[in-house]
Amino acid sequence: MEQSKIEFSEKHRVTYYETNGQNKATLAMIINMAILASEDQNNALLASNKVRDDLNASWVVIQYSIDINKLPRTDENVVLKTRASSYNKFFASREFWINDLNGNSYVHISSNWVTMNLKTRKMVLIPKPLVEAYGFRHVDEIPHLKRPKRINDDADKFYQKDYHVRYNDIDMNGHVNNSHYLNWIVDSLPASFLSAYNPTHIDLRFKNEVRYGQNVESKVSIKNLNQTKAKTRHEIISNDYLAVVANCVWKKN
Repeated sequence: MEQSKIEFSEKHRVTYYETNGQNKATLAMIINMAILASEDQNNALLASNKVRDDLNASWVVIQYSIDINKLPRTDENVVLKTRASSYNKFFASREFWINDLNGNSYVHISSNWVTMNLKTRKMVLIPKPLVEAYGFRHVDEIPHLKRPKRINDDADKFYQKDYHVRYNDIDMNGHVNNSHYLNWIVDSLPASFLSAYNPTHIDLRFKNEVRYGQNVESKVSIKNLNQTKAKTRHEIISNDYLAVVANCVWKKN
């Protein structure tokens, strides 16, 4: 384990429950691995308890940009790495990597975050003690991530699945755990598509919270770009509100 205020890394063995029938890590578990690294950094810096208990605030991700070169496989040893990049008054950026033991990049994630008051459920100024704990670099404007586009009529196929939010879908912040959105996104696609394609890039933006007991619609459109590549657009709707919008690029096996 290596750590500093800005950068943190640790080894991780990919377990069978983090992978699918092809023995490849699922997209939901890719996010969970990344968050595991940041939580372990929190604990190493004694930062997370300070924010939650003293300041009554918590980090909330608003956007991911994910590049995938290769999905790690069952029982493979990888290195999880995260870095606190930059911040301004309201927003912070953080990067994540999943590498092999030789330093080759499997997955790189850029992400933007805000802090939310856990009582009012509203965004607040990033608390100074949290910024100091991580050693973020102050900037006037954090890097903009590409905004995913909503579903339109320019697609070859459309699908939809409905879900009900269960108790175990909820995380410690009181809303649906981020990784569950990736499960809903992937599950909306046919098995024939998922067995033939691997994801190479994902742009995902969180728009509204989804809470316990709500119903969810996961919608997707598929556009074939050529014989080996496809693009999907995803929307997750709850109570007539757009909760998540995502675009994914896929490459044929």
